Amino acid sequence: MKLPKLKLKSKLALFNALSKAIIVTALLFIVPWIVSEITIRETDNLLIQKLDRVTEMIDSLGIENYISRDNELKAFGSYNILKEEFISIEQISLDSLIDEIQFSQRIIDNELVDYRVLSYSLEKSGNNYLIEIGRSISTIIRFEEDMKRFAFLFLVIIIFITIILDLSFIQFLLNPFEKIVRKLKNTDHPTSFDYTEVQTSTSDFKYLDYTIHSLMHKIEDAFNNEREYISNVSHELLTPISIIQSKLDNILSDESLSDSDLLKIMDSKHTLGRLTKMVRTLLMMSRIENEEYLLIEKVGINNLVKNVAEEIEDKILVKELELKLILHSENIIINGNENLLFILLYNLVNNAIRYTQKGYIEIETSLENNKLVLSVSDTGLGISKENIAHIFSRFKNFTPHKDSFGLGLALAKKICDYHKIQIKVDSELEKGTCFTLVFP
Repeated sequence: MKLPKLKLKSKLALFNALSKAIIVTALLFIVPWIVSEITIRETDNLLIQKLDRVTEMIDSLGIENYISRDNELKAFGSYNILKEEFISIEQISLDSLIDEIQFSQRIIDNELVDYRVLSYSLEKSGNNYLIEIGRSISTIIRFEEDMKRFAFLFLVIIIFITIILDLSFIQFLLNPFEKIVRKLKNTDHPTSFDYTEVQTSTSDFKYLDYTIHSLMHKIEDAFNNEREYISNVSHELLTPISIIQSKLDNILSDESLSDSDLLKIMDSKHTLGRLTKMVRTLLMMSRIENEEYLLIEKVGINNLVKNVAEEIEDKILVKELELKLILHSENIIINGNENLLFILLYNLVNNAIRYTQKGYIEIETSLENNKLVLSVSDTGLGISKENIAHIFSRFKNFTPHKDSFGLGLALAKKICDYHKIQIKVDSELEKGTCFTLVFP
């Protein structure tokens, strides 16, 4: 059986509850036996104490004070009105001594009553006497029931107190750990990590916090180095690319070129154009990571969709697809960078056109829970479930295409993160894909 995934605090609390449940179950069987044993032992001790008092009184007052010579039965008996206790003294002829405690029955006022009886024989004035002191079983049972109720009440109180103490201690103990986890959950970028030291007296948590800080510093340094490297390389590449582009344009102006040479140069220009686009995309991603774009423009979402639709119209016509626009009645205004948002929507729609052979592309804007939602759906090839988790990675291209480097969706994700837009993907092979943007 596969165990559910739980937080450490929940697992400790669950273990605490289960252990308490096991202990309580065990005590439910053990406590009655213990209480019964204690009750019998206390009853026996009480009978022994009463016997000691009776023998002291006989020693001091004499046996004749209880059994006179005129007493034909040679016996003495006394019991309380509820028949809960009795004492009897009688003369016996046995030579052997008696000293025992056992359960026995006695007839009191023609009524058979169960007792716990202490029997003890002694010798006085040349005669043997038997002293019996009894306590009724009903009285013992009542005392035992009272003891059980007290024991169970005490047990419940103790269990309740220990649960509260355990949970409080677990909360106190794991509070630094939860702070560390919250810091990691609130970090969506190395530069946004909170390096405030977590206060704790637990050395393990101190070491964990220190190690995470050290790793985040290394990640941030590596990220900054990579970002700087990509930015520098992109800048450096654009210059020679522009020079090569210019030279190819000059060569194309030569009328003496043969058709085969012309085709080769055109292919080279096309490849160079793709390279230029890739470098500019990497440079834009670097600028986004450096937060060089301002997000202060007022952008009408319906106007943005219409602008993208106009820009993409030729590609729609070439592939004989249908473009459906389902726009909210109100042109909702959002804050952001209009150029980046245009590129975001353009990339999503262009990606949909690229992988849709027939059918339609649909762009819809709506309001859900007072949040703007924009979706781009198609009836294209779709994306397998195992690939959805990687579609926003750089240079990931799951369907070969000569004009794609696998940077379009990576750039789209960067723009979404920069604008704090949540992007979701829902796709099914051979049925299509839907990208949903939820604006803050």
